[in-house]
Amino acid sequence: YDASGNPVAVATGSSGQVLTSAGAGAPPTFAAVAANAGTLSFQAYRSGNLSVSATTQTELVYNAEVHDGSSKYDTSTGRYTPGVAGTYFVNAGVSFAPDSNIGTGATGYLKIRKNGTGSEYGQISNQGSGDSNDEAWNTAAVIELGSSDYISVWWYHTANSGNMLSVQSWFSGFRIA
Repeated sequence: YDASGNPVAVATGSSGQVLTSAGAGAPPTFAAVAANAGTLSFQAYRSGNLSVSATTQTELVYNAEVHDGSSKYDTSTGRYTPGVAGTYFVNAGVSFAPDSNIGTGATGYLKIRKNGTGSEYGQISNQGSGDSNDEAWNTAAVIELGSSDYISVWWYHTANSGNMLSVQSWFSGFRIA
């Protein structure tokens, strides 16, 4: 729609272009994708179960990679350090198998932290259900990182130790701006 509210045809773009806003009152236009969008991508997972303790904040280590073309994810620490300032989309998932019944008052969380402490993103929490079924936790965030910042995934549960299940647990991300 134009500034008067009348419908306006949008010109056809070229292969590889995306539809972008031209501002208030102007029809959208096609433009090239920003050069850094989608760069510095990685995807990591667990190659085996990871034992996690109750009432202990645990920095999760996803110890295997599907891809990491820029070698910015460290499989020994579980930290992603892109080395380039920018805006990043990251997401993480955990499948948790508790050692015993999770009480109805028990709580836990999965979150993404920048530089290990301080800034936390995408926290998701859960309260116990009174059973011992496996649980699935997923979170995502858009995070501004400086050139020396890193991000990692943290886990905490008040009631149970257990296992972070392999292959069903992952951490991935990419630069968006």
